[in-house]
Amino acid sequence: MGRPAKPVSARARPRLRALAAYLRQLKDEAGVTYATLSERTGPTDTPGYRGTSTLSQAARGTHLPPLETVLAYARAAGDPGSRAEQQRVAMARSLWKAAAIERARPHLAGRGQRTRHIRTAASLGQALTRLRLRVGRPSYRSIERSTDASGHRVPRSTAHLILDGKVLPSREQLAALLKAFDVSAADSRTWHAVRDRIEDRLQPPAPPRRWGGYVCADADPAVQEFLEARARDEEIKRLTGQIRSDETYEDFEERMRERAYRRAEDERLYEDYDELGDCDEPEDEAEREAQEAGQTTFRPRLKATTERVTSTSRDAERS
Repeated sequence: MGRPAKPVSARARPRLRALAAYLRQLKDEAGVTYATLSERTGPTDTPGYRGTSTLSQAARGTHLPPLETVLAYARAAGDPGSRAEQQRVAMARSLWKAAAIERARPHLAGRGQRTRHIRTAASLGQALTRLRLRVGRPSYRSIERSTDASGHRVPRSTAHLILDGKVLPSREQLAALLKAFDVSAADSRTWHAVRDRIEDRLQPPAPPRRWGGYVCADADPAVQEFLEARARDEEIKRLTGQIRSDETYEDFEERMRERAYRRAEDERLYEDYDELGDCDEPEDEAEREAQEAGQTTFRPRLKATTERVTSTSRDAERS
């Protein structure tokens, strides 16, 4: 009889503890050792084989094991091919996915970019990276195996380039990656539309017609980066309340330009007043002191009057 298993660490995340506890429960219900579980995973020279140490570490709760190890553990903890096996595998997969999302949550701070704002291969790579994090950040080797099993193999190097935003995936590569990242068929159609839109923008613009017209600049990568930055800036300003609900981004920019113009006019007015005072500087000391005292009291009154007029004009514009 082997040594009693150590309890799951209390410092482990809650969902990871739930996964480890379920795996231990399967082993206890089966009444077998880790050596027996290892033998049930298959011959040592097959891809599905899992060693004794690998299975025991999966039930410790110290780290998130690979999904393939968890599924192999669940299949080996009972009779193969039965309905009970399907239930064990489904439960293990559900608990693993919850633990994977829990682990990836610190890396998913903030809301991801909306699909309608994705216009370049770089932004698409960032969005796909978030999908990879949501399923537990599988390794590139695991991604290669998963895509190979789905019918279209995406090599590790290619997957790395796609997620880094260096290359645009083909439709087959994108479909295989989305399936590996557990994206539903309905959501996959949205991602394919995003991919097709980027491909259309990367096409060289058509030459201008002889009888007139112009070449659209939307396909220029610099224009796409500007539009993405502008969309992010608009979303931030709306969340912070800088853009009112009844105005567009263009209205906000116009309002900022008017405010800057009024501020520049006020500063120019103060500078003109100071220059006028410098030109008429008296020679007598008493007159100079009297003029300085007059400037000290007049400038605050001038500023208050200017601000009152500006505030009145703003209220009139809003009404």
